Amino acid sequence: MKAANCRLGFVGFGHMAQIIFSAVDRSKLISRSQIQFLRRDRAKMKENEQRYKITATTLETLVHNSDLLILSVRPQQANEVLDQLAAIGGLEGKWIVSILAGVSIEAIAQRLKVPVQIIRVMPNIASAVNEGMSILSFGPRCCPEFQSLTHQLFGAMGEVSELKEELLDIACGMAGSGPGFVIRMIDAVAQAGVKHGIDYSASLKIAAQTFAGAAQLIQQGQMPDDLIAQIATPNGTTQAGLDVMRQKGISEGIEAAIEASALRSRELRL
Repeated sequence: MKAANCRLGFVGFGHMAQIIFSAVDRSKLISRSQIQFLRRDRAKMKENEQRYKITATTLETLVHNSDLLILSVRPQQANEVLDQLAAIGGLEGKWIVSILAGVSIEAIAQRLKVPVQIIRVMPNIASAVNEGMSILSFGPRCCPEFQSLTHQLFGAMGEVSELKEELLDIACGMAGSGPGFVIRMIDAVAQAGVKHGIDYSASLKIAAQTFAGAAQLIQQGQMPDDLIAQIATPNGTTQAGLDVMRQKGISEGIEAAIEASALRSRELRL
């Protein structure tokens, strides 16, 4: 199935689902007339319908009118929604993308009670500016056509990488939650500037561009240790800062934050 012919339905339409929709809409891969959604909060659903100019509908109609369903409810609501989908029926032949943290492909399949093609995707908030990092894991039934379409959809919002499902918990800590950790670090750098007299808006700009530029160097193929060797001359300013980072255990703290996020993802498993 070509993306242009796909009828897309969002089961849940919170912040991440809206980011995905906006990226798909910007890419022109799927027409708005072929996209529908459902949201539990009726007031917000009406607001989203008016804002994005797409149709809000019932779960039964969404299933009937969609080729591809994106499961984007909260993980705590997953059992209830999956049971509702199973009760409605008509899922045979549907393609399902799940962005539910911690909810396995096997758990989804067991709840739906029919053989369906399922792909789990771990997107992140940077998809809002086409700089996302989406991690894909394919279920055993997924055909090449479905895999290709998923690559197109999430490739429209940034980079895409494939991992085995057992690695999605740590990927959640790295890519899903990771922007939150990076944003906190950017703010810490900016606050250091403020402490010494730089206006916060100017300091934040300096910090954000510094992180963006460093990331670009690595994305172009340079290795972290090689770059640090170029920057950190003996007894220089960068080395002085790196020594303090080592003393404070900054790297260990970042690793611990990622592992805590991964642990929480595992705790959410159905």
